[in-house]
Amino acid sequence: MIILGIDTTSSSASVALLNEQKLIGEYTSNAKLTHLRKLMPMVDNLLKNCELSFSDIEAIGVSQGPGSFTGIRIGMSTAKALAQVRSLPIVGVPTLKALAYNIPFYPGVICPILDARRHQVYGAAFKWEQGFCKEIIKADAYAIESLTKLISGYEDILFLGDGVQAYKDSIMDKLGNAASFAPQYLAMQKSSSVAQLTYDMFSKENIKNCYEIKPDYLRKPEAERNLRKEKSK
Repeated sequence: MIILGIDTTSSSASVALLNEQKLIGEYTSNAKLTHLRKLMPMVDNLLKNCELSFSDIEAIGVSQGPGSFTGIRIGMSTAKALAQVRSLPIVGVPTLKALAYNIPFYPGVICPILDARRHQVYGAAFKWEQGFCKEIIKADAYAIESLTKLISGYEDILFLGDGVQAYKDSIMDKLGNAASFAPQYLAMQKSSSVAQLTYDMFSKENIKNCYEIKPDYLRKPEAERNLRKEKSK
């Protein structure tokens, strides 16, 4: 089964093709172009370079959030449109868990954090146990002080994600030598991890059609929050 993985939840855009045996190809771009302009050309070029066509894709996995609200919407809309064309099954993949898939079978705790602004991160914690990636701290929007307090009982904690750049000093201050940080090439969202997690999630419970799948922002968009404030005045 060939899976197309898509991630546009950060400043980079990434697409990958994966089957049961191997990662067929992956294309990640951090260029200063909008996801809306570059995502479909990236998919097209990846298929061509892997000597495949759109008809070879059998399922689509897309990172559904949290992350950039605009990026999530672009990735989800693209994935849903592609799935609709051929009635392909589609799986919405949690962004934070996909980040934990960047570092499979790590013996300690993996803590992905994304900068949510407003002095918060989107964060969670995972631990690999018997080949499965288990969520041990629920994905949510946290103040960094709250998240480090929740995770402070563990001794070997690996942080990754774009929230590290904003909060590394605070993490070190709170956790000291218990905290370490993933190298840059493993620290950001990867569509190959999205595709692998899609493969692992592929079941009747997780498969959706293009009309059912929804973003998971974890927090309402700022425009919606501001509108509610105005209405409440």
